[in-house]
Amino acid sequence: MSNEEPSYGKGSFLIANPVLPDTNFSRTVILLCNHDELGSFGLVINKSAGVEPSQVFANIDVLGSYQNKVYVGGPVSQEQLFYLVQSEETILELDQVCEGVYLGFQWEMLEMVYNRLANPNESIRFYLGYSGWGSEQLAGEMDRKSWLTCDADQRYVFYPDENNTWASVVNSMGKEYQYLTQAPVNPQWN
Repeated sequence: MSNEEPSYGKGSFLIANPVLPDTNFSRTVILLCNHDELGSFGLVINKSAGVEPSQVFANIDVLGSYQNKVYVGGPVSQEQLFYLVQSEETILELDQVCEGVYLGFQWEMLEMVYNRLANPNESIRFYLGYSGWGSEQLAGEMDRKSWLTCDADQRYVFYPDENNTWASVVNSMGKEYQYLTQAPVNPQWN
């Protein structure tokens, strides 16, 4: 293990190294929502679940008009639903993850927050499950160079093209990282 202070924490992006062998995380970007001595918790922001919102929200009246995608937040507890809200105004009822982005998971808060949004289809995203690491587990993956890190940016959390989110975040890190976007999804294809 490295003795250096980690360059990541709440409000960071974890960007999958192109050779990361876990298919759950191939070319993903994770918004790290919590990181402390007990472990880490985040949401994959660029992997849609492939289900219709009406299937997920059938019994939730306030979400009857929601037409955006539902995403896979990660492989853990996929029956649990989380939501991210983008807002220039502070949302005291939710946990601010990074500038302009707030995390929610309580249904009691959802209706109140949802009804305050001018355009919910653009300002809120829903995630099934989450990505989690036990104490020191993420540090071990960082030592193995499984992830790149940078500060999270609201524009990528709500990026309109999930298929290009990973490459766009990698490119935003600078020219020294751009070669990674040319790596094959499967290194054996090289």
